Amino acid sequence: MELNRCAYTILGILRAKNAIDKVHGLTVKEISAREKVNKSNTIHKRIKEMQSKGYVEEGVKAGKAKTYYMTEKGISILPVKKEENEDV
Repeated sequence: MELNRCAYTILGILRAKNAIDKVHGLTVKEISAREKVNKSNTIHKRIKEMQSKGYVEEGVKAGKAKTYYMTEKGISILPVKKEENEDV
């Protein structure tokens, strides 16, 4: 699956918030509050697409809402940030 900008943005938000395991997942509403371009139903569709490809998985529930976190496969497709790659 070729990811679009929205999908990469969602993965970036999950990485920035350290949503890399079941306990630390984010809800669609939390992702939507940070993404601010697409509607929450669009974000939900992108998450479901990424989930079917193994980039994102469901975490524990936050109240009634499902949470989502990045898998190792999802982490591996994101480009490395420049500051993470620099030797200081």
